[in-house]
Amino acid sequence: MTINRRRNAGTIAIVLALLLFVGCRDKSSDNDIEIVRYEKLLFETPQQEMSAALKTFASENPTPLLTLYPDDPNFLKQIEEYVADPVVKDIYAITTKRYGDLTWLQRALSEAMKKAVKVDDEIKMTKVITLVSGMDDYDRRINIDRESGTAYIGLDLYALPMMEKYNYFNMPMFIVERCDSAYIASDFMAALARKYIVAPEEKSVCMLDFMISEGKVLYFLDQVMPDVEDKIKIRYTAEQMEWMKKNESQVWTYYIKNDLLYEKDFARYHNFVDEAPKTNAFNNSAPRTTDYIGWQIVKSYMKASGKSIKELFDNNNSQQILQESGYKP
Repeated sequence: MTINRRRNAGTIAIVLALLLFVGCRDKSSDNDIEIVRYEKLLFETPQQEMSAALKTFASENPTPLLTLYPDDPNFLKQIEEYVADPVVKDIYAITTKRYGDLTWLQRALSEAMKKAVKVDDEIKMTKVITLVSGMDDYDRRINIDRESGTAYIGLDLYALPMMEKYNYFNMPMFIVERCDSAYIASDFMAALARKYIVAPEEKSVCMLDFMISEGKVLYFLDQVMPDVEDKIKIRYTAEQMEWMKKNESQVWTYYIKNDLLYEKDFARYHNFVDEAPKTNAFNNSAPRTTDYIGWQIVKSYMKASGKSIKELFDNNNSQQILQESGYKP
């Protein structure tokens, strides 16, 4: 189980069962990470050939991320209607224009995965499928199956800044601004890390658990993507990053004075962990202040303890990590 934060995001109701992955492939010479361009095949394959294409994919690329029904006429009809929808077709055209070539992404993910395996040899990822989700759910823009080592990325959700004519599908601007290519690789590796972090029992989750969980993710990104800017890893603007650095001590003091660290009532602390334009308790602030503080705690803990990434991920005792970190902002 991983800790899932609650976020607000607009959606368009598109059935994910339609998001089938077949397609062209981008891969490196050493075959580290394979990128399957499902969206290209889906929109460019004649409908009369779709059933055979799906059967081929199912046999060559088994994955539990979705179920295919290539022999079901109703299922094939749904696909036909989906790819013929004018808005979906336009979303595909915009996305393809923005992400026609993904060699850079394949390279970035392969390099990060090489480092990830070195810090924890249980981590695996072999295939990444890209698709057009039809603006499904922002929180599901990346989906990973740990056991099979497969994943998908909804590329259209990283092309939102180019969809002003659709009013960005009612997404808030602080989300739209982060739906860009600069965030794809780090978002992906962060999602992968969350699949390996052992979370505490759900009934006992407190704010400190959110802090340490996201701190672990960000520390992992430090190890596997050392050249990526901190503001990209944590999804801050430059101004938010600067504010957080200057006000770290103030934020920590606020947590302590208001007895928030071990608070289990999500209603009392959601504003400190939610995706938002700012944290309401502070003026002109950064959002998700817990993420940044948790990051600093985990850094201190790893420096003091000498633990491995696997040991860090397996330790779900947030209080112990805090105590042994010696964290003092």
